[in-house]
Amino acid sequence: MKNDLSEVLNQLKEASHGLLWISESEEPFEVFVWENEAQEDLNDRTLLSHLDRANTSVETQDFDLFFATATQIQDWQNEEERAIVHQYQQLAVALKQHLRDLKVYRIGEVNISVYILGKTEAGHIAGLVTQAVET
Repeated sequence: MKNDLSEVLNQLKEASHGLLWISESEEPFEVFVWENEAQEDLNDRTLLSHLDRANTSVETQDFDLFFATATQIQDWQNEEERAIVHQYQQLAVALKQHLRDLKVYRIGEVNISVYILGKTEAGHIAGLVTQAVET
């Protein structure tokens, strides 16, 4: 199972390589995993507890809704922007291929930690984390 987890993490690293989440800042994605949490349910309380941020505001967002803007080709986009959209589309596919029960957790209010998490086939909590600044 360790090899399966390593493969999932490698696939997510590859799919997110070079992508930046755009907000008032541009931040990279990092792969995130809790290897020993296979039997634990993923919810707001669980996440905040593991991050030692128990009294922090958290918003749960639908995975597809979170990626909707980033994965849509627009008429006004140039070739470079369309290539980035294509990479976001590939990232969304990779996340859906390797993780189930995907959710996005936005923790904080101005400097927001964004966790895109789900469970691996073996039940480990894994995904991506990035930062967003929204004033």
